Amino acid sequence: MDDLESVRSHFENAGRPYLLPWSWLAWGLILPAAALATPNVQADGGPIGVLILWSLAVILGGVVEVGQFLRRRGTASSLATWVFRAQANLSLVAVFVSIGLLWQGTGWLIPAVWLLLLGHSLFTVGGLAFRAFRSAGLIYQLGGLLAIWPHQLEMKIFAVTTLVANLLVGVAIWRGRSASH
Repeated sequence: MDDLESVRSHFENAGRPYLLPWSWLAWGLILPAAALATPNVQADGGPIGVLILWSLAVILGGVVEVGQFLRRRGTASSLATWVFRAQANLSLVAVFVSIGLLWQGTGWLIPAVWLLLLGHSLFTVGGLAFRAFRSAGLIYQLGGLLAIWPHQLEMKIFAVTTLVANLLVGVAIWRGRSASH
């Protein structure tokens, strides 16, 4: 076994307990719904309304995800813990970049930043654990590139991208489980 196959094997084993289709399907519905609601919430509630909307969306998605993890009751390997820390760091970077974009008056780029960062992470690290993550990462990156152009479609591109990529992963996990049973 060459080095890359060995690494893939380790990532696949570490990631297996976290391949939960309902989590991906939930995020695939929650994030697009929040993205599509954002312009109306922005118009009615301003920045505070948008902050509340996205906070509630993340909390709701997190509750679904944590509920799925607790049902599995597995213990995280040191590799899985490292990946979660790397993801948390990447999310923190995205938050600070988002704040900087808002500060500079270019908040319309935020959907592109999040899509590109998530796409990169899924393609590189996630792709080592599960092949569908690689495909989803490419979809996210393509959506991120499309969302860069200032054409008033950023949130719609974000919504479509997250729906398609997350459903792809959720269905791939489901099919993988069906095939192994």
